Amino acid sequence: MAVIMVEERFDPPIDVSQGSPVADQVSPCLPVYDVTWLSSYIASDGSRCVCVYEAENAEAVRRVYRTAGVPFENVWAASPLHRSEAP
Repeated sequence: MAVIMVEERFDPPIDVSQGSPVADQVSPCLPVYDVTWLSSYIASDGSRCVCVYEAENAEAVRRVYRTAGVPFENVWAASPLHRSEAP
């Protein structure tokens, strides 16, 4: 499985205290395409969000969003890069 990133934009910006406004639409479609949600990061101003999924490929995640009727800006496979601990 690959790590897949999805970039979403919100116009007007969302209320960040309410979480993602599309989660209820996307969630039922995830198992259909064997996609697992890992995490999401919402901009402090509510204008954009990056969601992280695990899936066979980026196209599986695109299918989730298209099936749910949720627009997205970009979808791409990513390689995790973590800060290394100082010796």
